[in-house]
Amino acid sequence: MKAMSKPGEIYDLAVIGGGIAGAGIARDAALRGLSVALFEKDSFGSGTSSKSSKLIHGGLRYLETAWGALSRGRLGEAWKNFRFVFVSLRESRRLEAIAPELVRPLELVLPVYRGGARGLFTVFAGATLYWLLGVFSGGARIPRYLFGAAAVRKLLPGLKEDGLAGGVVVWDRVTDDRALVVETARSAERHGATLFERAAVEGWRREESGTYEIRVAARGGNESFRARKIVDASGPWVDKLRGKAAPRPDAGEELLVPVAGSHLTLKKFIPHSAILQAPDGRIFFVINLGDRARVGTTERPHRDPDTVEPTKEEIDYLLEALNGYFPDLKAGKKDVLAADAGLRPLARPARDAALGEISREHELHVDSDGVIHVLGVKLTDHRRAAELILDMLVPQFRRLGRPVAARSSTHKTPLKA
Repeated sequence: MKAMSKPGEIYDLAVIGGGIAGAGIARDAALRGLSVALFEKDSFGSGTSSKSSKLIHGGLRYLETAWGALSRGRLGEAWKNFRFVFVSLRESRRLEAIAPELVRPLELVLPVYRGGARGLFTVFAGATLYWLLGVFSGGARIPRYLFGAAAVRKLLPGLKEDGLAGGVVVWDRVTDDRALVVETARSAERHGATLFERAAVEGWRREESGTYEIRVAARGGNESFRARKIVDASGPWVDKLRGKAAPRPDAGEELLVPVAGSHLTLKKFIPHSAILQAPDGRIFFVINLGDRARVGTTERPHRDPDTVEPTKEEIDYLLEALNGYFPDLKAGKKDVLAADAGLRPLARPARDAALGEISREHELHVDSDGVIHVLGVKLTDHRRAAELILDMLVPQFRRLGRPVAARSSTHKTPLKA
């Protein structure tokens, strides 16, 4: 968005990656008074951040993950997931407050069938706990409990009636994910950050002075930048990018479990958005966006973020699951208006775990050269992740004599400001 740097200029902070994590970090840093450069190899929000389910939410299904961990005696893991739901609900409310034009409330209908993996009482209990966590996090809309098939089918016409016991309506929030990234980056720019699109970071090295030289390929050539600190928020590209840095002892360590997820876009076919369960027990969503319905997601390992695309198997999986709930819909590949896939850059756990059991909480990793790598930031939690990173960096900048605000103001500063 701006021209290249001035000769001799040293930024306080260089942020790599123009997705929601990088944009959020750049915004927080700029609001604290730091000079910031944000580098994106393509256009802002063009990667994983624009391939989400479009939900700003606490993660109702993560309560089940927490309960599963608790039942296996993994108390730390259970607490981590319960706490993540709580803070995500708080962040969801905060994002609506600072960006009401982009983040709005959404009703989601969750039908329950007799003999399913989750009984009516279990779902009611989970929805109630979800609501209570929302209340304690600052406010939430009470769920609506649906008894009997007729009450659910009134909200979801055409839903399979056989075995339908009831359901519940919960509240979350929905957004235009790419627009949220772009507006966050623009807010950073308005507060002094310098933004570079189509500027691919090729590597970096730490100089004897302690600053970093950053090599960037842009506009058909190469240019060097300098910064006092680097935060790598490149998402699923983190492991690839670390391999390009100057040699160091920990260069070969993999930090991520990259998990691909695909979505389909169909014509809107039900009046309310829904939370459904595929035959294998995995939760998927139908999210109404205007006259379109976004259906997903799937989950499979995929290593290369530059080659991820929806597979035939994923498309068939989602259509089969959808038709199982709406037998008269008979959705086929001809009805798919679009399909996309992105990679979730989940932090690699200490022990082997199934993909669905890996925590969605973000993590930070500091390399031996001092570069901070941000792992697993979710759309909902990006503001809090950025705040924690800058809180960690404030003492370091103060030791360097750089003026910086101790506390973040991103939770109360409107995104349009």
